[in-house]
Amino acid sequence: MAGNTKIQWISHPELSAAHAAYLVATRVQCNDQKTEQSLIQPVTEVNNRLFASAVDVSQFWQQYLLQVLSDVPMEQACGVALLSAGANEMQVDQTTKAIVNRLGDARLAFNQRYPKLAEQLDLRARPLRERWETYGPGLMNQVGKQIWGNSPPEEWWMPKVTALMVQPIRGGDGGCDANASRLWLEAMLTDVDPGVPEVLRVAWLVTSMAIDQYARETSGELRLMRPWSLVSVPLVLSAARELELVRGDELPTSTAMKLWHFGDDDIAETVSQWWSVQASSTDPMPARLKRLDEMLPETSKRVDVEDAV
Repeated sequence: MAGNTKIQWISHPELSAAHAAYLVATRVQCNDQKTEQSLIQPVTEVNNRLFASAVDVSQFWQQYLLQVLSDVPMEQACGVALLSAGANEMQVDQTTKAIVNRLGDARLAFNQRYPKLAEQLDLRARPLRERWETYGPGLMNQVGKQIWGNSPPEEWWMPKVTALMVQPIRGGDGGCDANASRLWLEAMLTDVDPGVPEVLRVAWLVTSMAIDQYARETSGELRLMRPWSLVSVPLVLSAARELELVRGDELPTSTAMKLWHFGDDDIAETVSQWWSVQASSTDPMPARLKRLDEMLPETSKRVDVEDAV
């Protein structure tokens, strides 16, 4: 039962620093310009070393963030990320030491910017945590019913999920690692868009992990991974409408995808069209997903396991 899913909320300064460095390194627009400016020099030096080592820079940062999400120490996280990004095994130790020094400088600059971050994150996370306690079980139950009726698989929802709260840098962000039953969120004090409350981002990430785990264990076709992940958005929004957290005849799919940094306008339009056509269907979900797969543009069918990280 979804109501038995327990979320443990943890403030995470270390992941906050890694997330900020990741955003600056990948040139994502940040809302906190002072933090961005303090990190530019060390992060640029990291990227320069990565380029010199002929590794996939984007893959390095994705894997580094994923490792920190799992509480892997910085040096070990860096080594794993380098190997994942294609680094020469003979040079990993030397390259790791150089990059860890610069990552340490970035972390120091971030900590100087937020010297009491752990306490601040506890306070910032409280409104979202309380709202989840109020609406979370109902949202999950509604999502489960839409997919499975009254008989979801016994292990569909993860019994325990850890939610790591980080300092807002992007004005609303989050990701997850289904293998570790962990998600992370920028600890927003208020909703970025009242039409799509932040509590729905939590529901979407929990749903995404359940879908990811189920699809990998049961799907005979890898190409259905993408439709499975995309359907998580209207499923959560439709559940939210049942609880009057979302209003209006049309689901705000495009708005949600923009807020959650998941998919572009064309993908959002395709998902919206598919949802409206299949809403009353009694076919099993896999059959309906094949129809969505046929509607998607060819370039969007690539399976990307890091989409939500």
